[in-house]
Amino acid sequence: MSRPALWSTATALSVTVYAAHRLNTASLLNDDTPILSAKKPRAPVFADSPYVPLAWGSNRYLTLFPDSTAQVKRPTPMTHLSATPLRDLTIAEKYGAAVDAQGNLWMWGTGYDSSGAIGRSLRGKKLASLAPGPSKLYGISKDGRIYAVSADRAFQTQIKHARSWWSFFSTDPGVDYVELAASLHYGERWAGIAAGRHHLLAVTNRGRTFSLPLSTAANTHRQLGTREVFTSSVTETEPERPSTSGLPAESDIRFATTLTEVPALAGIAIAQVAASERTSFVRTAGGRVLGFGANDYGQIGLGAAATVDTVPTPVEVVLARAYPGGTTVRCTNVAAGGTTTLFTVERTPPGRADTFIDLLACGNGISGALGNGLWSSAAGSPTRVKTVSGLQEYSEKAKAFLPLPVHAVSISPAPLGHVFAVLDTVSHADQDGVKRGIYGKDVMVWGGNADYQLGNGKRSSLAVPQHLPPLVSRLGVASSKEASLSSGTPSPMPHSRLQLHQTRTDAYDLDGKLLKRNVRVEECMVAGYNASVLYNKIID
Repeated sequence: MSRPALWSTATALSVTVYAAHRLNTASLLNDDTPILSAKKPRAPVFADSPYVPLAWGSNRYLTLFPDSTAQVKRPTPMTHLSATPLRDLTIAEKYGAAVDAQGNLWMWGTGYDSSGAIGRSLRGKKLASLAPGPSKLYGISKDGRIYAVSADRAFQTQIKHARSWWSFFSTDPGVDYVELAASLHYGERWAGIAAGRHHLLAVTNRGRTFSLPLSTAANTHRQLGTREVFTSSVTETEPERPSTSGLPAESDIRFATTLTEVPALAGIAIAQVAASERTSFVRTAGGRVLGFGANDYGQIGLGAAATVDTVPTPVEVVLARAYPGGTTVRCTNVAAGGTTTLFTVERTPPGRADTFIDLLACGNGISGALGNGLWSSAAGSPTRVKTVSGLQEYSEKAKAFLPLPVHAVSISPAPLGHVFAVLDTVSHADQDGVKRGIYGKDVMVWGGNADYQLGNGKRSSLAVPQHLPPLVSRLGVASSKEASLSSGTPSPMPHSRLQLHQTRTDAYDLDGKLLKRNVRVEECMVAGYNASVLYNKIID
């Protein structure tokens, strides 16, 4: 026998042996029960570890802790999630979900399992971020694919995918799922997603915008950006949509699996999509914003004179109206939740070269979520959240005052939501102090507080942004005497206050198995559904 023939025979034999081995061990490797091994270090879980997520607020559906439905008045360690950083974490109304360092999905809460216990869900898809709906969860992977799973554990195990011989060389997903489809061009992939209560928005790396219905209520206010009308679990325009086993549309991941491009946005390069309960937003690469859908609380931001409840087609939100004529305005981020919207903008006053960064708010402010000191039931004109807008910081290196950026904004999807705004107070700080954990990014919080979700131990809502006390003890925290000092402004700025830091640590799965060493992480605030979480987010 020739040498090439021998090589081919040996290769085929190796593949056969490996496949047989996978067949014999598949049930063991895909079991949710953790496999103990002395060679695999496991995460030590200590309540005082800085890498254990902290949670507070409503626990009505066991979305924070599995052993009690009582409200959590103070930030409390979520030791059942292990002491590990995560790629993403979200708290929906009836379930919670997180993505570990390998991109595997974990879920908990009564909407997932009646016991509220945590369980491993979709795996092997390298998820990077999540977009939760009421009964379905969507995730986008690192390679630009969108996957959907039901929030209910019983529905996740209802259908098993058939596996080909080649699938034995990949990870078993473990649950029923679908990958969303669309008419994408060669080399085009998904770059971002956002979910409202009944609809999903997605944008590609080429700037094209698509939408997807999550239920028959998906287009009640034309938030899909299409004329699609739903009369049953199968739409008139998509009769080929697969039937299911009688699941309600809200829980059926196969109710709609093909995204449709928003016709009015064709040819417009979009950089970001955002979705609130019944409203949709897109932001262009040039910093302009368009909105469509429900506007009954003025949440699109078209001005006090625009009193229409529904905006059926994308309309530009002219943020420059909030400033004197001649001001140059560019939006850098849109955060939408419930019936409230927040815009992060860069503005340059006329005749000046310096830039300021503001946070504008519009919509429902009855819980104080507008941050302007008022309890407005509706506000159609975006106005400045003064406490976190127009801030400047002196830079010793530049010998000048520089704008203080808004690093991140997280807004709750609840009707009477709350907001976290993170200020980038480290860019111009002493970098040695930043590395040692003495200086970090400031956190401001305001809005609804009926379930103690603001984290200050009180139950009264806030209409003006305030600082929170430190939640994790760190090196360099000010003394108790300094902690009582105030800046003298309407929003007290104590020397000892909550700041977010970047560090490096090992990453584990939620069973405690080591996944990756020395990953770079940053503390991150999540405004969930009437609840809040502080966790370490992987930023590598």
